[in-house]
Amino acid sequence: MNGSQQQVFNRRWYVLLTVGIGTFLSSFNTSITNTVLPVIERELHTTFDQSEWIVLIYLLVLTLFLLPVGRLSDIWGRRRIFLAGFALFACAAAMCGLSANYMSLVWGRAILGLAAAMILAIGPALISIAFPAEQRGSALGIQALITYIGLSLGPVMGGWLTQLWGWKATFFATVPFALAGLLFGMWAIPRVAVERPKQLDVKGIFFFMIGMASLTLLLNSNVITRHRALIMPLLFLLFVGAAWAFLKIERNHPDPTLDLALFRVRNFGFGTFGAALNYLCFFLILFLLPFYFDRVLHFSAAEIGTYLTITPIVMTVCAPIAGALSDRIGPRILATLGMFFSTAGLILFGIMVPVFGTRTHGALIMGLILAGLGTGTFAAPNNSAILGAAPRRQQGTASGMLATFRYIGMMAGSTVGGSLFNLFLKYTAQDFLRAFSLVMWVGALFGFLGMICTMAMTEVKPQEW
Repeated sequence: MNGSQQQVFNRRWYVLLTVGIGTFLSSFNTSITNTVLPVIERELHTTFDQSEWIVLIYLLVLTLFLLPVGRLSDIWGRRRIFLAGFALFACAAAMCGLSANYMSLVWGRAILGLAAAMILAIGPALISIAFPAEQRGSALGIQALITYIGLSLGPVMGGWLTQLWGWKATFFATVPFALAGLLFGMWAIPRVAVERPKQLDVKGIFFFMIGMASLTLLLNSNVITRHRALIMPLLFLLFVGAAWAFLKIERNHPDPTLDLALFRVRNFGFGTFGAALNYLCFFLILFLLPFYFDRVLHFSAAEIGTYLTITPIVMTVCAPIAGALSDRIGPRILATLGMFFSTAGLILFGIMVPVFGTRTHGALIMGLILAGLGTGTFAAPNNSAILGAAPRRQQGTASGMLATFRYIGMMAGSTVGGSLFNLFLKYTAQDFLRAFSLVMWVGALFGFLGMICTMAMTEVKPQEW
């Protein structure tokens, strides 16, 4: 072990704390913004379609830059880009808080997306490098725990801050966290030498971003309200063309943005696709359940919020446990168990109405627990397997690709849930419950595909990584 690597290991818990601040910042900001969106809509006098872009622009920029930023961190240095992400996040959050109109807020959210990409794409890579293989799962489990804490606190803090000082306070509240991450990271994260590229893959990055922009808009097609018959086919053709060009460039480039050979490594290839499928299942549930609570059970907003906190609480509890266990028994069993829990939750929601009739409250709670167990048990072991399979010089690329697939799964879950539900609703003559059940069964099929991915992974003991 060289001196720089020993220095990284010696500071590993401080590195984890810094990365944890970044992941908390991102998840907290996401959940808090979604909570106060109706207030922003009223005060800025925006339409519902415009409000959707406040959320989508962040997601679009974030997804576009995750892989390019991860690759550039392998070239220019992970420490430099990661710390710059904190500085940019603080500036962008302040810009959002100072916004006097809709467009300035949208621009601020776009810059926030870029800053979040710089943090999220590199954070897991820093953890993977800082921790020895036998502790990697535990560290990633703690990171997942911090993420879920941010998701849980966002709605509560968002409502409280907005009630006291208005919606702008929710953005200013994240500035101290960003500055703390920057200052602490400057001390905690050591400088590590990186391998210089043969040639920067500018064309590959360009076509990747074009393809991801097209895919993101296709997966969020509800924001396209005019000329859909023309725009949707054009977006699909643009995505196919950009994907074809990107793959062709990557095969022939001497130093590609994404080394396609990584996908021939079983744990990387099956792990990334499994991550997309796990988050697809999770967000399909999150998208449709509030409508079930509202239209079928006629719950108030407070009651819906109370029920929906069950899932992140379960995730918060089981994520660090699953991460620590993966260090002992390997990631394959736990990742498969997580996909099984997610699939079981979807099946329970699918049979809930026919089997339990109107007495569904117990089944709802059990389904929400299973959903939390699914993602909480899956995430850290699967992330550990993916990062453990990638070469050290490509840790930033692997981390960025993992985050990209995760966000694709999130968007796909909402899109599949919404589109299929509307389709089945027409097919079943506006029978809400039947359409709801059918969508959950389709989600369970994706869960089975995810189980196939995790079972296809190689069971590698931590000491062998």
